[in-house]
Amino acid sequence: MPLNRLHMNVFEITHSRTAEEIDTLEAQLSPKVSQIVDWTFDHRARLVRPLLGYDSSAIALTYVPAAGESLGEDQRERDRYSYHHLRRDICDLCMQTGVPITSRYTVPSAHLTVARIVSQRDYIRADGRPDPSKMQKWVTALEEINDWLRREYWPKDNEHVKNGGEWIVGQEKGLDHRRGTLWYGGGKTIILGKGIIERDL
Repeated sequence: MPLNRLHMNVFEITHSRTAEEIDTLEAQLSPKVSQIVDWTFDHRARLVRPLLGYDSSAIALTYVPAAGESLGEDQRERDRYSYHHLRRDICDLCMQTGVPITSRYTVPSAHLTVARIVSQRDYIRADGRPDPSKMQKWVTALEEINDWLRREYWPKDNEHVKNGGEWIVGQEKGLDHRRGTLWYGGGKTIILGKGIIERDL
């Protein structure tokens, strides 16, 4: 996935609609949009424990909500507001406008899709049948990366999370309200929220 297409969907309102239907929904949502995209500025949700997740269609860098992984009681208190709370709040704000929520995904995953698998040609024999040894090499390589992520970026007992091992949603830039063909990181920005800069963390 090209760097400019990397994205994480905090919340999807709808999909597979006509441009006219999207226009109607966008107009209905517009009174709350600024509040929605700026929500992470005052509601910090921290994600930790990066790991590659993969299946037959994609590879994604996944995270889980933080639960006090760092030194100090103040961090545990801050982590009481989790990614799940963030998704709940964004959903509530959207629903307050009367916009119907018809998201594709019900699982509250926090992930960045880094690759889409569009062909099986690297995993088959010359006769077109699946090649288990090629697939095993692929899975082994991915799991070696996961072992490295666990060693380097997962918090250990009584240690701070290493730089690069956590992600605060809204860091650098706020939520990005987008429309269009978003599944592969396309579409266009309607409004971008306030980002959390380093001194605000």
